[in-house]
Amino acid sequence: MDAEIVNDLHALAPELWLVATIVVTVVADLVFGASRRALLGTLALAGVGMALWTLLGVDSGADARTFGMLSLDGYAGFFRTLIIAGTGVIILHGLVFRGMEESSRNEFVPMLLGTALGGCLLVSTDNLVMLLLSMELLSLNSYLLAAWQRKERRSSEAALKYLVYGAMASALMVFGFSLFYGLSGSLSMPEVGRAIAATWADPTAGYASQLAVVVASLLVLAGFGFKIAAFPFHFWAPDVYEGSPTPVTTFLAVSSKAAGFGVLVRFVDSVYLCETANADWVARIGWILAVLSAITMTFGNVVAVLQRNVKRLLAYSSIAHAGYLLMGLAVMTSGTPDGARQGMDAVMFYMATYYLATLGAFGCVMALANRFGAEDLSDYEGLAWSAPWTSSLLVVFLISLTGLPPTVGFVGKFWLFDASLKAGLYWLAIVAALNAVVALFYYLKLARALFLRGETTHVEGLKGRGVMPWLAQATLVLLAFAAVWYCFAFDGLAEWVERSLL
Repeated sequence: MDAEIVNDLHALAPELWLVATIVVTVVADLVFGASRRALLGTLALAGVGMALWTLLGVDSGADARTFGMLSLDGYAGFFRTLIIAGTGVIILHGLVFRGMEESSRNEFVPMLLGTALGGCLLVSTDNLVMLLLSMELLSLNSYLLAAWQRKERRSSEAALKYLVYGAMASALMVFGFSLFYGLSGSLSMPEVGRAIAATWADPTAGYASQLAVVVASLLVLAGFGFKIAAFPFHFWAPDVYEGSPTPVTTFLAVSSKAAGFGVLVRFVDSVYLCETANADWVARIGWILAVLSAITMTFGNVVAVLQRNVKRLLAYSSIAHAGYLLMGLAVMTSGTPDGARQGMDAVMFYMATYYLATLGAFGCVMALANRFGAEDLSDYEGLAWSAPWTSSLLVVFLISLTGLPPTVGFVGKFWLFDASLKAGLYWLAIVAALNAVVALFYYLKLARALFLRGETTHVEGLKGRGVMPWLAQATLVLLAFAAVWYCFAFDGLAEWVERSLL
């Protein structure tokens, strides 16, 4: 076999392990059926563990390319790690989720691995066709997973809405990419960026060509806006988060959002911030992203205050955090000398802090739903007396999502605010600070329901699968420990981000 092909396959070892795990779990399900669920879960977690282990040995140099379409650099490695690790935790929780139908619980695992595979390819590509294929692999599996509770009408409704909005967003993105291809004659993001810069800078290019650049950019940003649930492309998120099985909701809020922002940041950096970028054009993009950031975080936080369903509340919280993350992209396109690097640093660090807190928060929500059938705020009243550990861990994650010490969420927001101020986006930093105050209200409203409302009596709750195995419980404890530890020892997390951008 050609040495170059061998090197390419070695670089794709984590994705190949995911593919192998999908095949093995499907065969194991056919052979053993539902009687050996523990074996299937062990195989899936072992495969995810091997994918993470091989990811550490992949060459992540700046020129590490595979098959001409994937850029397996340190940046891709950062987001691939988040996606694969998050998928492992979600698989573990999905195996004990009470709302999952027993007849389809085993098929859930390979389907979730397929979405992780799509996400890993998505954050690694700088080719427009590969980007679309990876996004569809991620999205099509997500549509099916959203409807996994077949007997639940709200689950089917959520999947239908997700499919309709997703198809529309994909159509907009394909149309935008076709315009980019027509302008540049290339499917490579850097080549597209250079063509856009030349078109915008050339006074003889004509009004029509510049208008095509604007239209294509707006269409593509609309498609990305759907994937990250940014306003006004967020409409699918609340219903899908509420109607989907909680492990699927967790994946959409954590791994899928990481994939969306991973490819969006790469797209902005490659296309709009290329070496020949026009300053006037970049400033226009930066203004759009800054306004979108402010509106998204404000809308998400304000509407979250009105929610009574906990998963729906966290859905609007996720929309608000998409607004915070867009601050980093606004910094990237601010035009300041170090804006691009500072913005990428802020996005990646904040994504890691959001990842820890959201993964843990949804895990606690699932544990309380498993044991007590709790879904609304009224169901949470007084549960701290019956589930003190889970309730306390949930409060830790909520404090981190708010951005208060002593949690890593405080450091993440500090990085974003600091980058915004250095980029001269003072008004955006003020808007974000005011939104943090609003978020404090609804996050602590959930904590108040757990500890300060309802009866102070012990409730046994549901039996059977309601009690999470020790391994699933241990993941919540580790996530809470990491959320507090990295507030004081954030240097390790910061160094990981810095290494990923070398």
